[in-house]
Amino acid sequence: MKASLLALLGGASAALAQVRGFNYASQGQDYNGFASQFKTAAALAGADDFTSARLYTMIQDGTTDTVIDAIQAAIDTKTTLLLGLWASSPQDTFNNELTALKSAIQQYGSAFADLVVGISVGSEDLYRISPIGIAQGSGVGQTPDVLVDYIGQVRDIIKGTALASKPVGHVDTWNVFTNSSNAEVISNCDFLGLDEYPYYQTADDNPIGNAGDLFFEAYDKVANVAGGRPIWVTESGWPTSGPVSGEAVASVDNAETYWQDVACELEHRGIDFWWYILADAGATPSFGVSNNGVPLYNLACNATSGHTSNSTSSTSTTSSAAANSSSTATASGSQTSSTLNGTATSAIGGSGSSGTATAAGSAITSTVVATASAGSTASASGTGFSFATGGSSGGSSAGESGTATSTGANAVYTGAASKVEGSIAGLVIVAGVAAFAL
Repeated sequence: MKASLLALLGGASAALAQVRGFNYASQGQDYNGFASQFKTAAALAGADDFTSARLYTMIQDGTTDTVIDAIQAAIDTKTTLLLGLWASSPQDTFNNELTALKSAIQQYGSAFADLVVGISVGSEDLYRISPIGIAQGSGVGQTPDVLVDYIGQVRDIIKGTALASKPVGHVDTWNVFTNSSNAEVISNCDFLGLDEYPYYQTADDNPIGNAGDLFFEAYDKVANVAGGRPIWVTESGWPTSGPVSGEAVASVDNAETYWQDVACELEHRGIDFWWYILADAGATPSFGVSNNGVPLYNLACNATSGHTSNSTSSTSTTSSAAANSSSTATASGSQTSSTLNGTATSAIGGSGSSGTATAAGSAITSTVVATASAGSTASASGTGFSFATGGSSGGSSAGESGTATSTGANAVYTGAASKVEGSIAGLVIVAGVAAFAL
C-alpha cells in the first residue's frame, strides 16, 4: 500500500521539489572553482540535496560581457541555477549583463534552460539607496523605476527563447519590500527574493534565542505585501566568527542553532532557499558553513528542530487516540509559499478503535493525514488535489475494515483493495490506513 502511494505521489514530486543551495560570488572564480564548489555542496555531510546555486551576475569575472563559467560548471554537475543580473549600474553597463544572458541562451540552449529555476534582476539595490543602506555605506543602489525598466528588458530578452517560461523577480531586504514606495517593483515580479539576517538587526532584540522569531516575522511581513507571489529566501545565515552585532554573538554554536531554527524550518515548510554561504574562510564576519568540504557544525536537521511560528499563515493540528477510543482532528490555514498550504489534519486511532479525519482546502499544496486501524473513516475535499484511503492494509489486523471518500476537481480514492484512481494536480492527502507515514 505504502509503495503504491509513493509511486502515485512520485509524479508530483519533481514539480513540487524544493530548491536548496548556496550563494556563489563571481570574483576570482573560474570553471574549476565553480565546479569544485558545486560538487562540494552536493556532497556536504548533513545537508541534503543542496544542489542549487544563486548567482549575482551573468558575466565572467575579468571580462566585459562573456558568459560566467558557472553556467558550464552547473551543466556538468547538474546544479540548478537562480540567475542574477547586476542592476546597480547605468544602462550601458547593464547592457553587458543582457548580452551575457543572450549569449548563454544561444550557446547552451535547453541544457542551460532546464537548470534555471528563476532570474533575479538586481540584488539589494533598493536597500542600498534606503536610509539604512546609506548609513551603512552600502554603495551604489538603484531606483524602483529603473529596476522596473530593467525587469522589462529581461522579459523582452527571454521572450520566445528556452527561458521564456522562467519566473523573473528581484532580490532585496524585507524592510524595502514593505516600503510602499517600492510597490511597483513587486507588481512587476513573478517572485520575491528575500535577504534576511537577524544578526545585523541591531535595532531589535537580536540574540540567537530570538533570531528565528525575527527571521519569520520579517518573512511574514513580506508575505503580507507580496500579493500571493512566491517568496524565495535568497540569503540568510549566522556567522561562526566575527564581531558582536547588537546582542548577536558570532560563534559556531550559534550558527548551528540558527541553521536548525531557520534553515531546517524552511526545509520543513518546503520554501526554496539559498544559504549564505558554503565557504568564506578569512572573511569577517565569516558565514561559511564548511571548510575544505567539511561542515563546521551539524547540518542535519534534528527531529525536533525548526522554528514554530505564531503566525496565522499556517496551521497544523494533530490528534491522537489510544485503543478502543475515537479521534477526530481538523485544522485550516492559508500559507502561499509552503508545502503546508491550506489545510493540515491528522487523526490516529489504535487497534479496535474508530478514527475519523476530514479536511477541505482550496490551496494547491495542502497536506492532510488520518491514520486509523479498525473501522477507519477518512474524507478529503479540495479544489486542488484530494486523496483518501481506507482498508485493512499497512499493518492492520485481519478482519479490520475502512472506508474512504474524496471529492474535488482532482480526486483520488483508495479503498480496501488499494485501488488508486485519479490524477495529481495539487496535494491534499487523507490516509485511513494504519502504520502509513509520508
